[in-house]
Amino acid sequence: MRRAPGPKGSVIWGSLSEFKADSLGFLSDAVCEYGDIVRLRFGPVTTHLVNHPDYVEHVLSRKLVNYDKATRSAARIAATTGDSLLSADQVAWKRHRHLIQPAFQPSCFDDIGTLIDTLMGPMFARWQRERSIDIVDEMMQLVIAIAIKIMFSSDIDPQQINAALETVLGDTWRRIEAPVDASMISARLHRPAFKKAVGDIDEIVFDLIQNRRKCAQRPDDVLSRLLAAHEADGEIQLSDKELRDAAVTLLLTGHETTANALSWAFIHASNGFENSDPAHIFAEAIRLYPSIWIIERRVVHDDTINGYHIPRGSSVLISPYLLHRHKGFWPKPDRFDPSRFAGDQPRVRDAYLPFGLGPHRCVGLYLANKIAAHIIERVFGQFRLRRLPDQPIGTSPGITLRHNGPVWMRAEHCEA
Repeated sequence: MRRAPGPKGSVIWGSLSEFKADSLGFLSDAVCEYGDIVRLRFGPVTTHLVNHPDYVEHVLSRKLVNYDKATRSAARIAATTGDSLLSADQVAWKRHRHLIQPAFQPSCFDDIGTLIDTLMGPMFARWQRERSIDIVDEMMQLVIAIAIKIMFSSDIDPQQINAALETVLGDTWRRIEAPVDASMISARLHRPAFKKAVGDIDEIVFDLIQNRRKCAQRPDDVLSRLLAAHEADGEIQLSDKELRDAAVTLLLTGHETTANALSWAFIHASNGFENSDPAHIFAEAIRLYPSIWIIERRVVHDDTINGYHIPRGSSVLISPYLLHRHKGFWPKPDRFDPSRFAGDQPRVRDAYLPFGLGPHRCVGLYLANKIAAHIIERVFGQFRLRRLPDQPIGTSPGITLRHNGPVWMRAEHCEA
């Protein structure tokens, strides 16, 4: 069997330094030079970057059992999320998915528009007063407030959780990129800021869980549905720790990813696309800037993809960011064009995976789309946003694909 082509890199660390310096640029250059399967080495780890819908479907769906989550990145993420949908092995993952999925049925969120409008009211009032807004911060604060209400029906200060999540995400990506870190020896050796942030989150979430268990009249939110599902199911209930892991995972993945994508949507749609279908605006934003920009899987048994040997114990990388900009499947891929998602436009199956693919597809897909479309519709119903000049706009890839700084926009009130 043939070995896939790829850069040699340095003798000891391979291409690790190039990846750390510019992850997206390095991977983009790699597929341009070597094709849709690229062999890479990061220190002692051999990995293959696959960038074709057929190969992605092979890894994430058709031969799913041969590509598990026992990866280096999942181990780093598990320090925060525990044994959750993001990092659990196949047996634990199936159990958690079975119990969590019903809490995210579309019918559970029929009235969510009213909740969103209530939370957007103070934001709109502030926009009229201040005019210049940082759209990145505005969307982050709005979406975390929505997520807290959906999850817990709570009046917790969103900033309290958001600040802790910021610290957790930053340190997790640092540990993923670092070839060696003290926390690999013992969890006690995590950095103090990380341990404090996790402790702050735990204190809030455990308190909510314990109080809810005692509550006779439970509000209709995700936490209550999770508790009800566990109590009605024939399986053993999830413990407080397992519920905490699920809640933290849903908070982290639910608010960070949607908020990032909404910011990109407003940055680009404000260039004349305000009257486009809000769902199409959001779909195009997460095509160009998928929040989960890279996915890693471990190879359980030797395999072959397009004639290339994929050895047992190595890993496979899939980048929705690269796939969504593949010239073979997307005309003028770098251009923002919501009309790509109009019903009469053909799209290649599996060339679009902002929420993943196969059984591990994001459980909150429907909810994220509904929240985002509602926010876009309401904002453009009352405002026109204009980006202030002399602002370099760039990406900052980490656990999610974020902006590399604030993005200031002028909010001009208009009639619907």
